Amino acid sequence: DAPRQLAWVAGMLSGVTHVEFQRDAVPILTFDRLNEHYRSVVTLARLILRHGMFEANRGTIRATGFIVDMNRFFQEFVTVALKRSLSISEYEKFGEHPITTLDRNDSVTLKPDLTWWEGDECLFVGDVKYKRTNGGVPNSDLYQLLAYITALDLPGGLLVYAKGEANEVTHVVRHSNKRLVIVSLDLSQNLSQVLSAVGEIAAGVVSNLRVDARNRFHAA
Repeated sequence: DAPRQLAWVAGMLSGVTHVEFQRDAVPILTFDRLNEHYRSVVTLARLILRHGMFEANRGTIRATGFIVDMNRFFQEFVTVALKRSLSISEYEKFGEHPITTLDRNDSVTLKPDLTWWEGDECLFVGDVKYKRTNGGVPNSDLYQLLAYITALDLPGGLLVYAKGEANEVTHVVRHSNKRLVIVSLDLSQNLSQVLSAVGEIAAGVVSNLRVDARNRFHAA
């Protein structure tokens, strides 16, 4: 029975061609009612393609390694969870995107982990950090966030750490009153508790929007 079923699967895939992708260039599919039933398997396939790290062909047995980059994984989880918590549609830009350069000569490029766009206007900026900090926030992370909000002229920005790696605090910058908001997400909880905590972080995202954008969000 197994060979018969496998032959049927092979026949279904006869028109499929092999395509290779670099790990950082695996395409993102847009789902609709015609292909929605493929979402889970495509998501798994993207995960494997993006995190397969090495192959060993020595001897007669082929082995493939699978390593999860926790920095990237944490960033993507926070991005997707925030997007859902804020009810941002798939047609709005939210996540890692380049922003305007820091200097007028356009020589210092910037690419935050978290951005929220309305057309060509960036409404919010932040970064996600999965790293050991011994309870404090490295000055370099604060400088990076300050560069983002300065370039975009936003009132504030957000740094999201894994719980235990940074203390929650808000720094108000001298002379500009720009806010550097530090929050943490406890990953030791169950999924529903983690997502509830993401909802609280989403409220911080809204508070760091420009006033006009914040008013539009609350009106919606």
